[in-house]
Amino acid sequence: MTNRMTFRAGLLMAVAVVAGACSPGGGTTPSTAGASAASIAPTGKSIKDCAITLIPKSTDNPYFTGVQFGANEAAKALGGKPVDFVGSPQSDVPGQIQRVQAATVSKVCAVAIASLDPAALAPALKAAKDAGIAVVGYDADTQADARTVFINQVDTTALGVAMAQDLAKQMNNTGNFAILSAQSTAANQNAWIAAGLEELKKPEYAKMTLVKTVYGDDDYKKSYDQAVSLMQAYPDLAGILAPEPAGLEGATKARDDLSFNPELAIAGLGWPPADKELLKNGKSTGFYLWSPNDLGYMTYYAIAALVEGKITGKEGETFDAGRLGTATVEANNFITVGPPVFYTKDNVDELLGGFKTE
Repeated sequence: MTNRMTFRAGLLMAVAVVAGACSPGGGTTPSTAGASAASIAPTGKSIKDCAITLIPKSTDNPYFTGVQFGANEAAKALGGKPVDFVGSPQSDVPGQIQRVQAATVSKVCAVAIASLDPAALAPALKAAKDAGIAVVGYDADTQADARTVFINQVDTTALGVAMAQDLAKQMNNTGNFAILSAQSTAANQNAWIAAGLEELKKPEYAKMTLVKTVYGDDDYKKSYDQAVSLMQAYPDLAGILAPEPAGLEGATKARDDLSFNPELAIAGLGWPPADKELLKNGKSTGFYLWSPNDLGYMTYYAIAALVEGKITGKEGETFDAGRLGTATVEANNFITVGPPVFYTKDNVDELLGGFKTE
């Protein structure tokens, strides 16, 4: 999802309205699908004694601060220690690698990471696994063989299809559109985009044409500049799909600053605490997201289940996830938090409780 605080401030000043996605198990005692926790050999560890390293894409992004809040909420419920939230203020692949290596040397119980570059991170994550550390991906997946489970914030296909359908609806299924994504290596955005483009292959969308895909690197200023370039290069542009909040915000601001077609469709992900004003003043008809607090909460509960031997990461295993109910390990060792949520002017205020940061 980088310095979100910085670009939020930019959006506040500029628009004057504001108050931005996606394997062999690592256990040694696999269980059969549906096996109870009691039938799985315990590891001898207790979550109460565990140090857990939580690595975000960037520490200045309030989305990831929200994930940290949810993880610590779960830690308190389980009697565990607060997570060690470490990273760089902005997206930094070498920095993520260094944090994984430091956690390995420190012999923490678990590392949870939102991967910026799955291939680059794989060697360090595999070394952590080899050292007996539980490696969990969240928000943006790692290479499958470099982690035990991935905590998927939302069903990948469902979100990709939903964003594509919203864009198509706004465009009346006709016209040229572009994609303004985050990093080109971001596994979550790439998976959502792939699912959305697969949906748009259907006959009813035959009059829609993708003209270009660009990347704003989760940065508001760069996303804004990319949106300006798109509008200048394609004066007949009818839509922009932005599967992360910086892109949606930047595209909205660029549309206004350039006095571009006011009917330009902009669909994708938003950041409700700031972007609610875009909904209320009609600059956005709606956008998707999920609760970062729930993502962090599920991540911690999954880590607890792994380190205590209640699950191994095998498909079909289940574990208690506190207030989120019973969670299930799905195919590819995914654990999905819930369905995508569509935020509108009518529901955004009541749903802000899932975005706490302190």
